[in-house]
Amino acid sequence: MKRLTHAFPLLLALAAGCQDPSAVPTATRPLFAALAPSACPTPATVTVSDEAGLRAALAAGIRGMIGITQDDTIATADVTLTCATPGSGLFAVAGSGVQDLLIAAAKRDVVDRLVLDASQAGDSPLAGFNDGTTFFAESIRFTNNAAMCAPGGECVFISGGLGAVVTDNHFEAPGSFSGIQLQVDVARVDGARIERNTLVATAPSIGPRQGGIRPADAADVVIADNTVVGPWRNGLSGARLARSRVQGNQFRGAVRNGIRLSDAGPLFIGGRPASDNLFSNNRIAASGEAGIFAHLACRNAFIGNNLQGNAGDIGAIFPDSSGANTLTGNGTIVVDDGAFDCDADGLNDPNIITGAAAVRHGLHLGEAVSGAVRTVRGITVE
Repeated sequence: MKRLTHAFPLLLALAAGCQDPSAVPTATRPLFAALAPSACPTPATVTVSDEAGLRAALAAGIRGMIGITQDDTIATADVTLTCATPGSGLFAVAGSGVQDLLIAAAKRDVVDRLVLDASQAGDSPLAGFNDGTTFFAESIRFTNNAAMCAPGGECVFISGGLGAVVTDNHFEAPGSFSGIQLQVDVARVDGARIERNTLVATAPSIGPRQGGIRPADAADVVIADNTVVGPWRNGLSGARLARSRVQGNQFRGAVRNGIRLSDAGPLFIGGRPASDNLFSNNRIAASGEAGIFAHLACRNAFIGNNLQGNAGDIGAIFPDSSGANTLTGNGTIVVDDGAFDCDADGLNDPNIITGAAAVRHGLHLGEAVSGAVRTVRGITVE
């Protein structure tokens, strides 16, 4: 994977394809580009309109292109890539072998208000890596973009790095493996904020454990006010998630569950439970199995969620691997078989269900799954 160095620390406003969007051939302007922000920051520090100009202007630093023929790495801290005219952006050239349109490898880099078309890429519109040795992405921001996710890949893939912010984006996923994917590399991914994004699956996602939003081995994450619709495998699939807030989201049309906990990846089967999280005021509908499936879950609070209209009118399932969870509902049907020893004191910890119209027992649906394993640059996608 290439690294590029930057000879001068500045805020770089990159106008990728900053010519008049009406002059861009229709074939290079995807339909989702209409969802791009209607305004750009002014003034831009550096503006370019083609690959040659971009390379000339940024030979010492970032390599962005209009039609990208190779992955581009931001290896300098405090760089912002944005538009100079609305509708500007980057696309992967068909057959070029591009994996990620943009790779964040430094602290506090920002990608904002761009159209990013990864429909011909192998991995994602944006990837962030922090292995503590070569790549140091931390506190990166991916905001206000319109992006086409990679078929069989991801929408955003962040492996390592504290404090990532993914907010106010529109994603379309034509059969992607996962959506917004957070996971540990050497560095933790704690403190991330995933807010006000729209993720539309236009074809079923293919990750067996993944979903529209997938935080794995993360803590103190805020996942709020997102809309996740279409045949994602799950709306949100959290693995070993701790001390996080999931609130005000809409999950509609998931193949399995709107919210699913602790489907472990191949490296962590039998791992830590999802614990001490708050799930509040989410609306989950049209899930193929149940609104919530709380496998391997301890001390989580489920408050004020609207869970009507899922398969079999099952709002939430707490299997026998769950314990000490609380659910306060609005007449939702709940299945509770939980009595798990969460604190290892030798005593089972029952769940506390209040406000449900009927609590059922003995229905076991959808235990943890295994399936295809995907790697991104040698990293297993959890």
